[in-house]
Parts: sequence; structure tokens; C-alpha cells
Amino acid sequence: MSGVEELWERLVRAALRRERTGDDAYGRPAGGIAGNVPSALAKNRDIDEILRVADEIQDDDPTVSRILCEHAYSLSQNLDPNSEGRGVLQFKTGLMSVIKQKLAKREVGTIDRSQDIARLQEFYKSYRKKNNVDKLREDEMQLRESGAFSRNLGEYVSY
Repeated sequence: MSGVEELWERLVRAALRRERTGDDAYGRPAGGIAGNVPSALAKNRDIDEILRVADEIQDDDPTVSRILCEHAYSLSQNLDPNSEGRGVLQFKTGLMSVIKQKLAKREVGTIDRSQDIARLQEFYKSYRKKNNVDKLREDEMQLRESGAFSRNLGEYVSY
């Protein structure tokens, strides 16, 4: 796995930790496009998580949101290329419509897809800085090393 993919996956995981506003099929909050992933594609939780992040960051960075939606579409296409699963065709059609709407909202005419990876890296770096991700990780490691908490940070270890 390349460094870019690792950074991108870490961005997705960090964004998913944020508070959510509804429940999806996994008992986690959902909204927007993420709540509409059909059960035929639900085996790959990445699609749901990617779309959840795309919804969350839409206001902060519409370009990164578009990139994530396009990646989710690509994953769904790879999982069910013929759209044979229940609800898959409708989902893919709806997702493509959302992507086209995001493209229509752009003020600039063409999209330079060769810059997508750089754009994701830039967003990831700014996200880490804005949300003090490094500081949170250091604090978590200190708590684990002190023995006060188990691997599951919420579980207190009594002696």
C-alpha cells in the first residue's frame, strides 16, 4: 500500500470518529448518501464510511468530497459491475447524480484529476493540524504506557 493510500485511510478513520447524527445498518449514525448503501454492497463497509466522510467534509472542501464520492462509486462498480444486487443500480445511479451535481457546482470548467492525490494529501495534513491528531495520539500512547487504560481506551484497568 502506498503512502498516499495509508494517509487517505487514516483520514477516513479519523473523520469517522467524529460525532454523527443518525443510525445506519451498522448501528452507527448516517446521513446523506452514506445512509443509502444497499445491503448488496454493505459487505464492503468502506463505501459507507467513505460516503459518510464525503458528507461530513462537503462544506469544508467540496473538491475532496467529490473525490471521495468518485472513489466510492469506483468501489461499488468493482463489487458489482453489472449492478445485479438488490438496489445497486439505483444506488449507483443516485451516486453518479450526486457526483454530477458536485461537478456542476464548480466554478472552474475542467477538473485536473492528476491533482486529486495531492489534493487529498493537502486536506489530510490540514485536517491533522486542525484537529490536533498528533497530540491526541501522543496522549493516547501515554495513557496506554502508564497502564491506566487498556487498549480500549474506555476500559479502566483496576489493580
